[in-house]
Amino acid sequence: MQRRNRGQAVEPSEPARPGPAEGRGMNVPWKIGCAGFHMKIESYLQRFDAVEVQQTFFDPPALRTLARWRQAAPEGFSFVLKAWQLITHPADSPGYPKIQRPWAREKAARYGHFQDGEPVREAWATLRECAEALQAGAILFRTPASFTPSEVNRRNMTRFFASMERNGRHLVWDPEGVWQDEEVRRICHELGLIPAQDPLLASPEAGEVFYFRMKPKTRGRGAYGPDDFYRILEAVEAGGDAPGRRGYVIWNTGQPDRDAKRFQDWLRRTLAA
Repeated sequence: MQRRNRGQAVEPSEPARPGPAEGRGMNVPWKIGCAGFHMKIESYLQRFDAVEVQQTFFDPPALRTLARWRQAAPEGFSFVLKAWQLITHPADSPGYPKIQRPWAREKAARYGHFQDGEPVREAWATLRECAEALQAGAILFRTPASFTPSEVNRRNMTRFFASMERNGRHLVWDPEGVWQDEEVRRICHELGLIPAQDPLLASPEAGEVFYFRMKPKTRGRGAYGPDDFYRILEAVEAGGDAPGRRGYVIWNTGQPDRDAKRFQDWLRRTLAA
């Protein structure tokens, strides 16, 4: 990708009609979308080319619903599933009351933190069915702050990812809490995972695939603007020149649909200049 001069003026233009995925007609091999739909699904599928599905974290939808989403999506649209909380989060987490599907409440202590046992394995089997129904390209595992860098947690995580069938899907890890960046990168390298990163807060990981998960701006930093967009574009370029480098820019901000659309329109104008 050609590097752009940060000071180069770009004349505004009318947004192009949504085209094929892969940047909505732009010559970039990466996808732009939001964490969640944030609008009618039909409208979303025509505006962006990826979505991080949040429903699969709280309470996975029926397979027929997911199959209908897949059928409605244009060719090349990418679904990323956020892993079911039964896999990553303990049963005292605030999201558990939203679960409508049956789960073994009498085995509550055995859920979350990638624990080895039937409850987590069954939750993974359900999520895998969801991934197949959506033909998902990736699955995001977001672990809570309670999932600390203990030996038990490391061992459970290693066992979980070493035993699963990936079927060509990218697996992304986004840890909360006290994990250090270098340790996250090392574990991702060992287990074949992709670290979720905000390129405005940390140096991007080099490699063939990246997953940028943009966070809300901290107080006093204002809204995302062209300087931020340039930095995101530079982070993609700085991540290495691996052949076929591709990835996702997912907006998990206060107004993700607004921020993703502004970045999408800015990128289209910039690449056309």
